[in-house]
Amino acid sequence: MSKHAMHRSRRVGHLKVVATVVLVVAFVTLFVGGATGMIGAPGDDSGDDQAVPADARVVDARAEGDTQGGQDRAGATTPSADPTAVVTDVPPQNVRDAKKLKRSLAWLRRGLADETTFRVGTFNVLGSSHTAKGGNRKGWASGYTRMGWAWSLISQANLSVVGFQELEDVQYSRMRALSGWDAYPGPTLDRGSIRNSLAWDPDVWELVEANSIGIPYFGGQIIRRPVVKLKNIDSGREVWFFNTHNPASTKGHGNNARWRAAAISLEVRLANELSADGTPVVFTGDYNDRAEAFCPIVGGTDLEAANGGSYSGGCSPPDRMDVDWIFGSGVDWQEFTSASQGITGRVTDHPFVFAQAYVAEEPLGDLPPGAEPTPTADPSSDSEE
Repeated sequence: MSKHAMHRSRRVGHLKVVATVVLVVAFVTLFVGGATGMIGAPGDDSGDDQAVPADARVVDARAEGDTQGGQDRAGATTPSADPTAVVTDVPPQNVRDAKKLKRSLAWLRRGLADETTFRVGTFNVLGSSHTAKGGNRKGWASGYTRMGWAWSLISQANLSVVGFQELEDVQYSRMRALSGWDAYPGPTLDRGSIRNSLAWDPDVWELVEANSIGIPYFGGQIIRRPVVKLKNIDSGREVWFFNTHNPASTKGHGNNARWRAAAISLEVRLANELSADGTPVVFTGDYNDRAEAFCPIVGGTDLEAANGGSYSGGCSPPDRMDVDWIFGSGVDWQEFTSASQGITGRVTDHPFVFAQAYVAEEPLGDLPPGAEPTPTADPSSDSEE
């Protein structure tokens, strides 16, 4: 055998080895790539997936079924020829309020609307004109300063809704700047309406509907008061809120008892209209009356006072009454507080009144007639956090 023939034989042998290695590498690449999802489906040349990290993709199996064999154009279900990729590298998810979400889903499965707890107050902050130059409260701090103190009290009480009275322009602006809360009506209605603005925390509530109703004030002058429906963001439950200031009898403004009675008559009618469909209702305000406000309101509506009392077998007012009231229907009242000592006495000549309201779970309104909620274990007993 010639020397050149020997060299050709060795080169052929080397080429065979190299070809074998290439085939093995190609086979391993195809097999491993197909199993891990590195290689796309045939015909997928869009290139979009190259820009999306693998751990950021969310695949909707129902949507893919329309194009990858899960369901044909005629609507017949056929098995897919492609294996379903198993994702194992999804990082842990930081789910905010996961226990609340799990609890809410359990209630929905039972056909129940979520329970809701919130804290609400009524606060006559003594209008800034009373303590300004020429006012009738000499020696008091300005409305601007006092509103800062008032907001510290509201924050400490952990309230999410407040009905104000005597909230004049400078105090309204100060409250909005300090709190970041939403409010109605503010300066949007008649001249006196800003003083009775109702404010809420937008991280807790979102506005559903804002209305107003004319209520008589000094001498029968009609001032529009806010009637606002809010939706609790966590639970989705809706609540009506109304805030008022009924006229006092004073030396300067005379006897306004008849106008207070007229105001309460309108407020009773309003409460019954708002609660007719079962929506919870909360009334806040300076009523400038004690038993004269409590008895017709509790006796003529489903409203109950946050500080107790009843109208069972006749009017039985609570033992302690101020002229500042919180009433509610469709709620259970807890932790009623009427504070007038300490810094409150430097803010205003009224107590700072607040309470906690609990709205129980209830059947959803869209259940078919006669349908019963599906019982499950009480989600509140779940020990998971």
